Amino acid sequence: MALMKSTSRSLQRHVDLTTAVCQERLLATHVRHVLALVDLVADRLPFDDALDIYVRILRLSPEQARNIGSRALAEIGRREGAPAPPELPPLPEPEPEPEEPRNEEGGRSGAIFARLRRRVRGRVQDELRERVNLCAARTEDALLETHVQNSLIFARALREELTTPEAIEMYLDVMMLPEGVADVIYNRALSIIADQVLPPVPDPEADRGASPVVDAASLGPVSPPATS
Repeated sequence: MALMKSTSRSLQRHVDLTTAVCQERLLATHVRHVLALVDLVADRLPFDDALDIYVRILRLSPEQARNIGSRALAEIGRREGAPAPPELPPLPEPEPEPEEPRNEEGGRSGAIFARLRRRVRGRVQDELRERVNLCAARTEDALLETHVQNSLIFARALREELTTPEAIEMYLDVMMLPEGVADVIYNRALSIIADQVLPPVPDPEADRGASPVVDAASLGPVSPPATS
């Protein structure tokens, strides 16, 4: 991606190379998590439907979906000892969806699961949707953490030419991340650096024991989708 005209060739090359590394790391994160989703719903949905759910929940572009799907299929082929599959054909443009789809199914994934009503019903549908939503939340958190680590990689690669905040901001600009997400990544990255270079913040709770933490197990088990 070309930067402003005043950018030196050396800086431009560092940015291009580091961007390629960061994009590969993001792709690897996507592939790990889409394969986890495919495995999670394998007894209910074929690969194509699982990939479609992943793409729609994360609102990926057709190009991103194609790259992730091709890489995921290649990984499945390696798992099974098969040769790498041919490239996927271009995916159709996704149908436009409201900003935050809400309907009688409830939640942002309701519209996605509405199309699967005839295939998964009742308790099976509820369990499947719950597990997919948990999987999506874990994926989004992993992608956010990948972005944070990528921004630190940018800062390290460009430390001779840019300050750390400038390098992190450049990463956010290059990746064209939305403002709210970019703010979280920027603050998390600088917080990691602060923990490494600043004295620790006094913790008044330390002498009184750790603060209570909600145990996920106390929320009840999340069962795998029941077989029909």
